[in-house]
Amino acid sequence: MPAELPESYYLDNVLILFRHIETVYGDILDPTQSRFLQDFAGLPAASQRLVIRLLNRSGERFRCGKLEYPEIGPIAAALPALEQAGFIEIPTRPALAEVIPLFTRAELLKHHPQRKKLQSLKRPALNDQLIHDDDETYVRQLFAQEQFIRVLQQETYQIFQMMFFGNRNQSMTDFVLRDLGLQQYEPYCIDASSRPYTSQQEVQQHWQLYQIQQQLEHTEAADLNGWLDLFATIPQHLPRHSPLFGKSERLRLVIARQIERIGELDLALNLYSQCRLPPARERKARIYQRQRRFSTSLSICRDILDQPLEESETQFAIEFSARLARRHNLPPFPEHKISPTKKPQTIELTLPKSDQVEQAVVEHYQRQPGTHACYYLENSLFKGMLGLLLWDVIFAPVPGAFYHPFQYRPSDFYDFDFIAKRKSLVDQVFAQIHDIVDIWQIVQVRWQQKAGRMNPLVNWNALTLDIIEQALQRIDTAHWLVIFQRMLRDLRNHCSGFPDVLQLPAAGGYQLLEVKGPGDRLQKNQQRWMQFFAAHDIPHGVVKVCWQAEDGSKT
Repeated sequence: MPAELPESYYLDNVLILFRHIETVYGDILDPTQSRFLQDFAGLPAASQRLVIRLLNRSGERFRCGKLEYPEIGPIAAALPALEQAGFIEIPTRPALAEVIPLFTRAELLKHHPQRKKLQSLKRPALNDQLIHDDDETYVRQLFAQEQFIRVLQQETYQIFQMMFFGNRNQSMTDFVLRDLGLQQYEPYCIDASSRPYTSQQEVQQHWQLYQIQQQLEHTEAADLNGWLDLFATIPQHLPRHSPLFGKSERLRLVIARQIERIGELDLALNLYSQCRLPPARERKARIYQRQRRFSTSLSICRDILDQPLEESETQFAIEFSARLARRHNLPPFPEHKISPTKKPQTIELTLPKSDQVEQAVVEHYQRQPGTHACYYLENSLFKGMLGLLLWDVIFAPVPGAFYHPFQYRPSDFYDFDFIAKRKSLVDQVFAQIHDIVDIWQIVQVRWQQKAGRMNPLVNWNALTLDIIEQALQRIDTAHWLVIFQRMLRDLRNHCSGFPDVLQLPAAGGYQLLEVKGPGDRLQKNQQRWMQFFAAHDIPHGVVKVCWQAEDGSKT
């Protein structure tokens, strides 16, 4: 049974957050941030609880009469300390436009002398009319016995959350999952040597990136100058090892892509040239092709092939350049010919209709006398094994990898240089592996030590030690290692697309089977895995399933 939360859980969690900020970043906080923490620590408990309740809510203005928190007690008693410390403002006569959204429609009409005339108006029109009239007598009646408060220092609180979580997508509710015992996290080190921010400038740059992200969401699609202005505000010259590098690059790519959609191709080329991550070069090659500058487009493809940043970029350059050369009678790149596609073995089965085609195939093979065992594992086997082997690598205290103690993966896990930053650690792990016994010794110990803890590659619900042991007995060491190597070249794209089913024949060996139901076909990432399996003599096949009708025919 999950634990019940104490009534002050939200304050307890915020205190953890604040202590983390003070401990890890105390030497780089600006005066406003330091004063926030000092003033908050000096508040009475009830005032602390109230201000955190309010800071965690949307909006900055509230009616005191509508605030009720049993664990806080009388709201009025908690206000003076907050006002004195500068956490709230208590206006004597706020502007109607500022507080009118705090009232219900019925409340707004109750004391109005022309309520019959106004009640036909929709809420936005009603608000506008009341604000326009600004009737002093009406406003006095509306505000009678009301006390309003305005919460201050919201931006500082939000910056603290950003510094803690590393983003603005998570919130204090993530603590709740931990408190309820629903998630277990690996303990890892976050100190001055590994912290993501090393200066107040980096904190402000990160905050600026989030401000830009918000502005992007409200920029009109055709507002060319608006998009260009936002591009110009993105922090420049961030080093590649900075945790902010990827965030800034993604914003540049989004804006450049929108400029391309608008049709300003030369401008888009200029913006893509300022982007250092994929798919910037791909987009440039495509634009040059649209402009019929075919030789320049081919030159971009050559640059990609000479220095690719990820495998998907290489695949694009090979396929696009071959197509471009063929269509426009240009010399191709002979050393980068596309390998002929080798079709995998296809097994056709007619089975009784089932809600889950993969499970139907597993049950079919389990009934066959030639099968020792069969499991529906999808992406969990090889991912899970890699995650267990590289556990200490994944959670190593690399600078910028971890913002707070409740991450299930490093912040840079899918970045292009994740493995490069940890190459020596990865090499140490694989230097220990000479055969299956070495893999098993590492994995079983890791399983016993870490079972249930969150890991981006391990699905504890899909794997068991028994399945792992059987797989290790059947799958060659060389096959494990080449698959791991391909996965490590691109963790984002190469950790999916694995065959659904592991079949273990009674006679020995194994087979990886991709299951396709009626009308389904191999996806591109699955095709790439099939080609990889063929190149490395890894047993694999595609099972195509037809459903059996009640009369025994195929459907």
